[in-house]
Amino acid sequence: MVNNHDAASINSQEDTTRGLENLDANSDIAEFNSGKVEATGDDESEQQLRRIRTLNVKDPERDEESQDIEIGTIESQDVHQKKMPLRQVLTLGFSTLGAIYGDIGTSPLYVLNSIKYPDPNNMTKEDVMGGISIIFYLFTFIVIFKYVFIVLVIGPNNGDGGQVAIYAKICRYLKVGLKGIHIPGSPEKSDLELLTRQETSSSWKSTRSDSSRFTRVSERFSELKNKPSTLKFISKLILVLCFLGCGLLFSDGMLTPTTSVLSAIGGIQIAKPSFSNNNVLAVSEVILFLLFVVQQFGSHKISFSFAPIVFIWMIGLLVCGVYNIVHWGPDIFKSLSPYYAVKLLQRTGIDVMSGAMLAITGTEALFADIGHFGRLPIQLTLGCFVYPCLMIAYLGQGAYLLHNLDKISNPFYYSIPGGTNSGPYWIMFILATLATIIASQALILGVFSIVTQLINLDCFPKFKVVHVSKDHIGKVYIPGVNWLLMVGVLLTTAGFKTSSNVTASYGLGISLDFAVTSILLVILMVYVYEVNFLIPLAYTLVFLSLEVTLVIANLKKVPHGAWFTIMMCVIFFSFLDFWRWARHLKLRYDLKSNVRISDLYPQLKPRPATVTVDLRNNSARVVPQEDEEVDMKEMFSENLKVASKFGKLTLNKYDGVAFMYNDSPYYVMRSPNTVPNIYAQLVRSFASLPRVFIFCYIRVLSIPNVPPEDRILLGSVKDIPDHYKCVLRFGYSDNIVIDSSIIAAISDELPPIEGIPVEDWNTLHIFENNKILSRDMESEEGRFGFFRRMIHGLRKTSINLVFSPLHLMFLQNYDSNVKFKDNSEDAERKLYLGTVVKI
Repeated sequence: MVNNHDAASINSQEDTTRGLENLDANSDIAEFNSGKVEATGDDESEQQLRRIRTLNVKDPERDEESQDIEIGTIESQDVHQKKMPLRQVLTLGFSTLGAIYGDIGTSPLYVLNSIKYPDPNNMTKEDVMGGISIIFYLFTFIVIFKYVFIVLVIGPNNGDGGQVAIYAKICRYLKVGLKGIHIPGSPEKSDLELLTRQETSSSWKSTRSDSSRFTRVSERFSELKNKPSTLKFISKLILVLCFLGCGLLFSDGMLTPTTSVLSAIGGIQIAKPSFSNNNVLAVSEVILFLLFVVQQFGSHKISFSFAPIVFIWMIGLLVCGVYNIVHWGPDIFKSLSPYYAVKLLQRTGIDVMSGAMLAITGTEALFADIGHFGRLPIQLTLGCFVYPCLMIAYLGQGAYLLHNLDKISNPFYYSIPGGTNSGPYWIMFILATLATIIASQALILGVFSIVTQLINLDCFPKFKVVHVSKDHIGKVYIPGVNWLLMVGVLLTTAGFKTSSNVTASYGLGISLDFAVTSILLVILMVYVYEVNFLIPLAYTLVFLSLEVTLVIANLKKVPHGAWFTIMMCVIFFSFLDFWRWARHLKLRYDLKSNVRISDLYPQLKPRPATVTVDLRNNSARVVPQEDEEVDMKEMFSENLKVASKFGKLTLNKYDGVAFMYNDSPYYVMRSPNTVPNIYAQLVRSFASLPRVFIFCYIRVLSIPNVPPEDRILLGSVKDIPDHYKCVLRFGYSDNIVIDSSIIAAISDELPPIEGIPVEDWNTLHIFENNKILSRDMESEEGRFGFFRRMIHGLRKTSINLVFSPLHLMFLQNYDSNVKFKDNSEDAERKLYLGTVVKI
C-alpha cells in the first residue's frame, strides 16, 4: 500500500481592498475556499466532508440558503483526544512499552556506576543512599510531576508533541510565527472572513480583563507582555527555541541507540572477559543496522511486537529489586529522605547530577511520541507500571551495594540473584540486550514525529512521509530520514567504540532539551493559558532552576565527548534555520510574481463597484455603478486579448482541457484577483490555449480515506471565461492517482461547449519546473566591500548548491501522480514549463 503525506499548506495574505473588488455574495470562490477539513475521527470527518458542497458550475443559480457562506471554523482534533474505550487505552498503553519506555527502562544498567562519588575506591553507605535519593527525586520531579502532569497535559498541539508542537500552539494564539504557512490546529476560515478582516502579527491581545484580584505587579506584568516589542521578541525566541529543541532531539537520536546497544552487548564481557571491545562494536553495528531495517513495518507493529519483551524486562527488574530488598534488608528505604541527597550534594557538588540524570534519559521521547499513542495510555503506563518497577529496581541495587560496596563498577549485573553465569543472570542479560535494542525505538519514533511537524511548518525538506496506520495519523515512517539516521548512528557508534566513551558524553543534550521545553512551557502558560504570573514563576523556580543545574553539571562533559552533542545540535539548528530562510525567500518571490488578471487580460478589468459588507450576518453585496460604460462585447468575446511586451495579442483556443499543477498551488486557490506567473508566461508565449483551463491542487486530508463522491471540489474563476479551480482531495492512506476516472468525474462537473463532450477533448497536464538561483548583487557604483562580497558569495553558494538541488529533489512530483493507460502518452499529454527564479 502506498501512502502519502500532504505538504504544509501555505497561507497567502491578500490585500483587503484588492479582494473586495471582486467580492460577491454569490461568490463561488468564497464557498470553494472554505472547504478544508481536518480530521476529528472517521465518522465525524466523513460528515464534515459531506457538508461541503461540491460546486456545480453547470447551474450557477442557487437558492438563497445556498448563498450563505459558512464562516464557522472547524478546529482540528486528533483522534487520541476523543474518548477511547478502556480496551483501546490498555492496548495502546501496552504498546507504549515497546516504543517509548525501552530507553528510560534500561537506565538501571549504567546509572549507579556513572555517578561521580567523592571517592569511588572508598565508597560509603551514605554515598549509595545519596545516589539513590537523587535518582528518586530527579525521576519524580522531572518525569512524573513535570512531564506526566504538566507537559503531556498542556503541551500537545493538534495531537502532536515535542517543542515544535508547543511552538505551533503559541503561534496559533499569538497570531505570530512563520509567514506563508498554515499552523497545524489553526481554524480554517472562509474567504469572506479573510477578505473583510486582515490579521497581522501584532493583532493579538490578551483576553483577560483587569480585575481587582490582580495586584499592581500582575497588571504591570500583563501590560509588559502585550507590548508589540515584547511580542516581536517572543516570536523570534520561540522559533529559536523550537529549532534548538529539534537539533537536540536529533542529536539524542544519534547517541541513544549507540549508548543503549553498546551497553547491552558490553554485558557479555562481565561473564566472558575474553569478548573484546572490537567484538562488542561489530555485534552492535549489526544490531543497529537491523533495527533501522525493521522500521519500515510501522511503529504500531514494531511497538506491539517489542512490548512483551519490555514488559518481561520490567517484571525482571521488579523481581530483582524485591529480591535484593528482602535479602539485604530494607534499610535502603531511608534513601527516600532528601537528607541523603542533600548530604551527597554537599560533598560532591552538582557534578553528581550529571550521572544521576541518566536515570531519566528517554523522558523527552514521552512528549515527542504522544502523536503515536495519545496522552492517556502514556500516562497510565508510566505512572502505574513503569515508575514502580524502576524505583524498586534502583532501591534493590542500592540494597545490594550497601553490603557490597566494592561492586560499584557494575551493580546491575552483580546484583542479579544467583550471581554471574547463573540462569537468572543469562535470562536478564538476554532481556537487557533485547530491551536496550528496543530503547532506541523511542528516539527514532520521536525523530519521525518531529520531522513530520517540521515539514508541515515548511521548515524541513518535504521527505516522503508514509502513514503506517489508518487509525492513527501520528503513526508515521519517513524512509529518507530513517536511512540518514541509520548512517549517522552507525558512524557515531564506530567513532565512540565503547559504551563508557558514549556515557561520558551523554546527558548534555537531554538536560538542554529539558530546559528548552521548560522555557517554551512558561511562555505557553503566560500567553496561551494566561494564568496568574505566580504559576509560571513557581514553575521556573522549581523545574527550570533544577534543569539549569543539570545543564551546568553536564557542561563538564564537553572535553570528554559532549562536544559531539553541541556540534550536531549546531549543524541541525543551522540547517533548519537556513531552510526556513530560503523557503521564505522563495515564498516571497511567489507572492510578488503573481500576475493580476486585469493586467494580463485588460478587457477583464473589473468595473468600479460599491461593496456592502454585513459582518454580523457574514454576507456581502456588490452593486456595480450604473453610469459606468462597459464594452460587454469585448469583455465576453470568444478570444481573449493578452497584454504582452509586444502589445495586445489575440489568444486563440482549441477544443481541449488543460490541468495546471503549480509549485505553490495554495496561492492560486486563495487569491481571487491573480494568477501564477507560470500561467502568465504560458499565455504570453503560446498562440493558443485549450478551451477549458483548470488550476488543479492535490490536497491530502488528515483522515485515512476520502470517498470518491467527495474527492472533487470544483469552482469557476469568475473573471476568466472557461477557467476553473479544482481541489482533488485524498486521505493520508489513499493512493494518489489522477487517472481517466478522475478526469471523467471532473468532466461531469464541466458544462459542454458547442456540443462537444469534455471527455472527447485532448487533455494536457502542465507542470511547473523552475530553477532557483541566488539573485545578483545590486550596486550603483559596482563596488562592494570585502565582507559584503564574502557574505554574498556564501549566500550564492548556499542557495545555488544546497537549497536549489534539495528543493528540486523534494519538490512535489505531481507528474508521477498522473497516470495513463499507455505510457507513451506521457510525452504527448505532459508539458513542463519553468523559468529561472532568483531569490
